[in-house]
Amino acid sequence: MPLARSSRNLLLIIDPSRSAAEWIGIVQGCDLAALQALQDAGLVSDTDTDSAGSLGVSQSPGAGVAPALASAAAASQHMSVAQALENCSYSSLYDRITAEARPRLGLIRAYKMIMALEQCSNPTEIRALALRFIEQERDLHGDAAGKTLTQLLIAPE
Repeated sequence: MPLARSSRNLLLIIDPSRSAAEWIGIVQGCDLAALQALQDAGLVSDTDTDSAGSLGVSQSPGAGVAPALASAAAASQHMSVAQALENCSYSSLYDRITAEARPRLGLIRAYKMIMALEQCSNPTEIRALALRFIEQERDLHGDAAGKTLTQLLIAPE
C-alpha cells in the first residue's frame, strides 16, 4: 500500500530522539494518521502503546517511535537524514540547493524551489526545505536519485 506524502516525509526524519507528538508537530502536514500509517506498514514501532494496542503519543522527549529497519541499507545508516542535515551549514545547503535545483527539477520546479529557498531565514527552515527537495527528487526520479541528492547535500564541505 502506498504511503501518503505526509507519512513519507515523516519516515525520512523520524528517530527516537523526540516524542511522536514532537515529530508530528515538526513535519508539515503530518498528523496522527500519518504516524499510524507508518506503524501499520511496519516501518516504525511504538514503545508507548495503551492496553488496547492503539498508538499512544508520548509527550516526554526521547520516547515515542523508533525507525524499523526497512532494508539492509537502512540498517547501515547511523543517523537520519534530518540529523545529518543538522551538521550542514546554512550557506552550504543554500549553495547546494541552488546548484542542484535546475538540473534535477527542471525550470519551473527549480524556480519555485529557489523562491522557497529565498524565504528561508534560519538553519531550521533551510533544513526543512532540503528535506522537501529530497522528497521531491524521490517522487520525480525514484529512490536512487533521492539517495544521491541526500548524499550530495550532506557531504562534508
